Amino acid sequence: MEYSNEVIENMLALTKEGKRKFLDNLYEFLNSNRLTALDYQRIKILTTAPICPRCKCEHVIRAGVRNGRQVYKCKNCKYQFRETAKSFVYYSHKYYLLMDYLKCMLEGKSLRACAKEVGISLPTSFKWRHKILSAIQGLEGGINFSGIIEADELLMQYSEKGRRYRSLEEKEKAMKTVHPNVAVLVMTDREGNLLFKHIEEKIVKNEQIKEELKRRTSENNLLCIKPNEEFKKAVFESQTKKVLVRKQTKGLAVYSTQVAEKKIKGLHIWMSKFRGVATKYLQNYLMWFVVINKYLKDEVESDIGRLLNLSSHDRWAWERYIKLIKVKY
Repeated sequence: MEYSNEVIENMLALTKEGKRKFLDNLYEFLNSNRLTALDYQRIKILTTAPICPRCKCEHVIRAGVRNGRQVYKCKNCKYQFRETAKSFVYYSHKYYLLMDYLKCMLEGKSLRACAKEVGISLPTSFKWRHKILSAIQGLEGGINFSGIIEADELLMQYSEKGRRYRSLEEKEKAMKTVHPNVAVLVMTDREGNLLFKHIEEKIVKNEQIKEELKRRTSENNLLCIKPNEEFKKAVFESQTKKVLVRKQTKGLAVYSTQVAEKKIKGLHIWMSKFRGVATKYLQNYLMWFVVINKYLKDEVESDIGRLLNLSSHDRWAWERYIKLIKVKY
């Protein structure tokens, strides 16, 4: 490991444009300095004050160094932890292979192909993918829209892919159960901001639409929707200006939902390579698609650095991952 405090200080002091250039070359920088995803997580955490992962208290002090890594102690609950606690690299024993794994993910390889190329087991490949995807879930709260917004509904088939049955009777019962489709709220604007949100209902309800509009829009926005009853109820109480799109238009009309429809079509094509996604993990994949469209450049080496940076942003990724894994069908 060859990096100094001076190197870290220079990285933290970069301008906005400088940080963009740095992220484009992050993969090369980490390789040339023999740094791993764990090292970058430690650098990234320096941009914020340490917080206790147990009680979320900010009254934290340094408590020495173990195995070359700084240890902190919470003055409130006395819990001791390292800077990478609860992050996406937490409990990753082969963390030095994570950048290779990110590369395989960005190349669109399957779990099995990623495991074979990186040199890890299939269960580890599954865990790493969902820890990384759980980490980028934290970006959803920062999605906001400007100008003309398009909103639509996407219905997807319910799936229990990968479920293990305790008995033959349980399997037969599950096979006979008919599940309704699951609903996804789709929102986008003309600036490239995008939201796909799994609603956990068979249709998108007006209460959920109102909540998202309140969080992500202002009275200066203009919302384009189709003549859907739930959408009409939701926007009736909204301060946002609205346009009801009743007819199919040729070309890109000013007031249409064609951009949203194009994103939905792109999602279907992109998800087809996974040969089905379990509904409990659906939001992870939806957010992955959002990140690909909004933050990445379709250039694998620069995208490795960008995805690593986005994943390192969330210090509670481990908790989100554990909560997801424990969800039962």
